[in-house]
Order: sequence, then structure tokens, then C-alpha cells
Amino acid sequence: MLTSDLIKTSSVALRRNASRSLLTILGIVIGIAAVILMLSIGKSAEGLILSQVADLGSDLIFIEASAGDPTSGPPDPFIEQTMTLDDVKTLRKSSYFSAVSATLQTSSSVTHDQESTFTQIAGVDADYLEIFPADLLHGRFLDESDVDSYGKVAVLGKDIAQDLFGDQDSIGQRMKIGDITVRVIGVFDEQGTRFFQNLDDQIAIPVTTMQRDILGVDYVNYISAVAVGDIEIAKEETRWIMRDAHNLDNPKGDLNKDDFYVSSQSDAVAIIGVVGGVLTILLSSIAAISLVVGGIGIMNIMLVSVTERTKEIGLRKSLGATRKEILQQFLVESVMLTMTGGIIGVLMGVIMSVVIGFIAGFFVEGWGIYVPASGIIAGVIVATIVGIVFGVYPARHAAALDPIEALRYE
Repeated sequence: MLTSDLIKTSSVALRRNASRSLLTILGIVIGIAAVILMLSIGKSAEGLILSQVADLGSDLIFIEASAGDPTSGPPDPFIEQTMTLDDVKTLRKSSYFSAVSATLQTSSSVTHDQESTFTQIAGVDADYLEIFPADLLHGRFLDESDVDSYGKVAVLGKDIAQDLFGDQDSIGQRMKIGDITVRVIGVFDEQGTRFFQNLDDQIAIPVTTMQRDILGVDYVNYISAVAVGDIEIAKEETRWIMRDAHNLDNPKGDLNKDDFYVSSQSDAVAIIGVVGGVLTILLSSIAAISLVVGGIGIMNIMLVSVTERTKEIGLRKSLGATRKEILQQFLVESVMLTMTGGIIGVLMGVIMSVVIGFIAGFFVEGWGIYVPASGIIAGVIVATIVGIVFGVYPARHAAALDPIEALRYE
């Protein structure tokens, strides 16, 4: 039988039960669309994070508490906080850095008169703007005297200033952060987001005030530094400085023996790439379950079709149709079903990726629309493979029917 005749005959057979055919391919449609959508969301999120990391600059170094090398295995959920302001002072003595700053973060209620909200508080020092440049709309930023004197002063993000003070001048006004009263000395200009944190809804206070009066701790969450010269040399210098400051016996420089972790933009990009890849595989694997379910559904329907058309198969065999031709016909029908589902699934996946990406762009600044070409190609290929794999058994079953017995079938 010619290929064109096979396709024509299979099309007629599928159109004969159009409703059943559409319901049969639903699992394939959902599976392919879900895979494309998951790839799109994963890649868009990864691109957003990478763009924010890139904005930090290639000369920036982060030092944070860690139980050994975080890249060597799962993170320890009970990491002892080992970063202190003494570490900041020690690092500032090194010629490898042009600026070093400490950060301690928490969330707290803030109130002014009758206005109240819950927002993020960042305990920082005078060098913060050297690391993360930002403009001020009004007033000034924290200086060394504010940090050294445990000053009860605050610099507000643009949005939080609007929420608490409206259109009135907030400079010199007093407000409460938790149980302590602070005085507003400055308001930032619009900053946007960094690592999904809305900086315009954040309040900066002296890190010393945060330690003593709000959290009652002596550590900081992380230390940021701007490296001078080669970033890798600066990172290695940082490790030796920190080991000496923390009295760590680690002459061979084994990262698993450190109680801190030093990273840069390139490290963050590498980790994000690995995490993004694993997440994409995980999400796609979950979505691929629909393909398996859809394939089983196609196999069942094709078996039903073989049973319904037993007499037709017997008649065709008695007229000279070979076993191979019968097998090819039912296999082509199965592949046509899955291919149709694959094409519809690809179209649905692309449309949903564009729509969701467009909507997400309104809520998440920097979110891009990504349509994965690999997902489209994989969708068509997988649909074809599913059709062949799950269509072989019904096709072989039909081809193996005895023509005499098939003609007698009621």
C-alpha cells in the first residue's frame, strides 16, 4: 500500500470517530503544553535572576556563614552565624578591597501616627552605598557616627515613605520600628528590586542599632566587598584573612573546614545555572507524566478500535491485504493521533507562555517572555515516539488476527 493511501485511510478512520479521537489526544495536548510552559517559566525566572546578579557587578564579593563548602552537598539548615563586625574591620585593612560593608536583615512592623505596615529592615553601615549605589530624594544617608553611636535613625525607601507619611515631608519625623523610636534622616529615590526584594519598601538603619536594640545579636548576615584587581585572587585573600580572624586551622585551604563561604558573581551565575537546570528537568518530568497517561489512553482506544473493526480487518485480509499493511495502517493511525495532539499542544504551550510571560511582566520587573525552541522540537519528537511506542501493540494485535476468525466475529 502506498504511503499516501495509508495516510488517507487512517485519516478517514480517525474522522469517523472525531469526538473520541479528540478526547484521546487530550493527555498528549496537556503534556506537551505543560512541558513547554514549564520550560518557559523556568528559563524566564533563570534569566531574571541572572540579570539581577549581573547588575551587581563582576568585582563584588560576598562572605556569609556556612558549614563547609555549600557547593559540595545539601546546605546545613542549622548554620552557626559566624560573621561579625570585627570581620568587617579586619577586611577593611586589606588592600584587596576598595569598600567593605556588613548587612543584617529582618522584618518588622513600622508605625507612624495611625499608619502601620510590615516591611523589611536592613541594618547597614556607612559603606553600604559604596557597594550598592543609590540616589537620595531627600536628606542624607547613614554615616560612621550613626553606626558608632548606635543611632536611632532611618533612611526610608520611596514606597514605605509614601505609605507612612503621604505627601508630607518625612525628614526629621519620628516613627517606630517594632518597639524602638527612630528619626527619619533620608528617603531613597526609586531603586526597584534586587533578588526579588522590593528595595523601595525597605528601611535602612545602622547595623549596630539593629544588633543591639532590635534583634539582640552580635552577628551580621553577610559581608559585601568590592575587590581591587583580579577577583579570584581577592577571593582567595579573603579566605585566608577570614581563617586567621576565626582561628581556623586549615593550612591546606580545604573549603569544607571553613565556617564561611566566599562567592562572587561568577559563582552565583554557575549555581543559578545548575539550580535552574535541575528545576527545569524536575518540572518537565512532572509534566511528562501526562504524556505517559496520554500514551496509555491512545493504546487503549486503539485496542478498542481493533476490536470494533475486526470484521473489516478480516475482509481486508481476505482480499489480499498483508499482515505488514494492517500493522502499518494502525500504527499510522496511532502516530497521526499523537502528532495531532503534539501540534495542538505546541500551539497551546506557545500561546500560554506568551500570555503568562506578558502578565508576569506587569508584576515582576524584568520578567521576559521566553518561548523555548527546544521544547517545541522536543514536543513534536516526543509525540511521534509516544505514538509509535503505544501504537505498536494494538497494531501488532490487529495484524495477527486470523482472517477467517475475524470475518466470523460478531
